[in-house]
Amino acid sequence: MDTELHYRECRDLLGATTVGRCAISTPQGPVIVPVNHTVVDDALILRTSPYSQLGTYGWSARVAYEVDSYDEATRSGWSVVALGTCERIDNVAEATFLRTFHDPDPWAQGARTLFLRLRWDQLTGRRIGMTRMDTRSAG
Repeated sequence: MDTELHYRECRDLLGATTVGRCAISTPQGPVIVPVNHTVVDDALILRTSPYSQLGTYGWSARVAYEVDSYDEATRSGWSVVALGTCERIDNVAEATFLRTFHDPDPWAQGARTLFLRLRWDQLTGRRIGMTRMDTRSAG
């Protein structure tokens, strides 16, 4: 079974998760980096190091961001992909507000002082998989 998710479902799943993967282009080729996020309005807020690959090549660039979940036992899961352009948040007051109320709380160690906003222009998702009963009969 494969079901396309509606926009609202995609938005809700993004908001219910805190970790995803951001795909960016670098001079060495495409790179996918894990990153923490929060959702504010219709945008993802990311916090990274200014010298990381994401901090160096991600802002002012078109990126893809994916969150997903799966259950191997039931062979089911979902995936949401946001496409859009990242922008630096250079306004100190806005960065302070985000850190106070919408901080992505990076798991990675080190100084993560750069806030990025990914305003998606495409948000798509799908749910896939079989039910437990289908899995047993597919055996």
